[in-house]
Formats: sequence, structure tokens, C-alpha cells
Amino acid sequence: MFPAPSPFAFQPDEKVEQGFVRVLGQLEIQVRATADFHGPLSDSVHATRVLIKRLRALLWFARTVFPPTKWKRARARLRRAAHLLAAQRDLMVVRSILKKVAQKTSNSACRKTLARISRAPDDRQAVRQANEQSLREAVAILVATLQQMKRTAQLISRWPSPSHRLNRAFSVAKKSAKKALRGDDPAQFHDWRKKAKRLLYQLQLTQGRPGGAMRRLIKRVDRLQQNLGDYHDSVVAEERLRKSPPDEVPPPVVQHGVMLLEKRRQRLRKEARKIARQIA
Repeated sequence: MFPAPSPFAFQPDEKVEQGFVRVLGQLEIQVRATADFHGPLSDSVHATRVLIKRLRALLWFARTVFPPTKWKRARARLRRAAHLLAAQRDLMVVRSILKKVAQKTSNSACRKTLARISRAPDDRQAVRQANEQSLREAVAILVATLQQMKRTAQLISRWPSPSHRLNRAFSVAKKSAKKALRGDDPAQFHDWRKKAKRLLYQLQLTQGRPGGAMRRLIKRVDRLQQNLGDYHDSVVAEERLRKSPPDEVPPPVVQHGVMLLEKRRQRLRKEARKIARQIA
């Protein structure tokens, strides 16, 4: 994710409205390319989710100038697209996290069981077809949203200052960080994660040619949102293991796995605090 691909950033020599429409065009090219996905379905899901986030960043940037009804409609569509891919994303997360925690335990039985769960493929044809259909629906929603945003953008005469929107993203992220670091509430950390990711995308969008200091800042924000993403993924995996453990997994292995995930979450929390201090 770092550094930001130049096609998705405003350039210093172009007006904001020109950059906005151009970036929308670049996103549409990428979205249409995912419609003919090949290879692992997980790769296509991940690529589509990244495009959803980039489009959300553009929509948030234009919030102050888009007509409220059109802005709300676009936001609802993007949420719908993300929701279609949520189950597939969570399954990939659980398997990835369990693989990582399996490598951290000296308990051989637990290590083997968790590793087996992480490698277990879901080859049911009906499941794959349903997942492919969800991906196609998400892509169709993105194309329609992009086209509507482009039409709306072409009617706007006054645009917000990139520096103003970037400052707003910083302010919101800092406020969310303070709330999260007062305790250990996963919901607060999840909110912080979303605000940090928004800040990263606003940085990437508005900094077409970042200098040395700005590049370092972008890198730190990227590290922060990745850390918070790992924290959230640990929470998701822990909840799944607690509430819906695979039938063949004995309770002691479930308990040990939960303990490992709790330790991982606490370590990530400390790291997030450290990175946040470097950004403040």
C-alpha cells in the first residue's frame, strides 16, 4: 500500500476537480479489470476490497460538496459492496491468524490442530459459486457508484482544499486514538483502525509528490493501520474460535488458541500506542 500509486493521487499541477475525476477514471479501469478475475478467488476479493476503500476515500474527501442525498446513496452502495465480501474476508482472516498463532506455541497438539484448521480449504462448489456471485455483485455496485460519482463531480463548481480535508482526517484519527487507548475495548480499536485507514488514504490521495518528511509520516500511518488491522483480525479470529470452533477441535485446544490470540492482541495494542506517539 505504500507508496501510493501515482494514478490514485492528486497531482500538484492539476485542479482538484480534474484530479478527482481522473482518479475516479483510474479506479473504474481497475474495477472493470476485476470483473474478469482469474486465479485464487481470495486475490480478487482482496483487490476489490482495496478498490472499495479507495473509492470511500474519494467520497469522504468530497463529503462537504456533494449533495447530501447523492453522498448518502453512494456511501450506502459502498457499504453494500463491502458487506457482500465480508464473510469471505473474515474466513481468510481467521485462517491467516490461526496459522500465525500456531507457530507461536510450544504445544505440539495445539500447533498441529490450529495449522490444520488454517489450511483447510472450502472446496464445496456451491460455496465457491456463491462467493463468485457476491464478488460480481460487488463489482457491479462499484461500477454504478463510480459512474454516479463522476456525473455528480462534473456538476460541482467549488471544491474543498486538500489540506483542509487532510487536517480533518488527522483530527478525527487523533480523537479516535485517545478513546481507544483509554482502555482495551475492541470496538474502540476498530473505530480507530477505520479512522487511521481513512487518514492513510487521504494522505495518499492528496500527496502526489510527498517530500521526505511526508513520506516518513505516510509510512508510519501505514504501519499504524496495519497494526490495528492485525488487532482487529485477532479479535475476529478469537470470537470465531470461541463461538464456532470446528467440531473436531477439542476444548483444550480451543482454550489454548484463545489464550494465544489474547496475548497477540495485547502485544499489538502496545505496539499501536508506540506508533501513535511517533505520529502525534
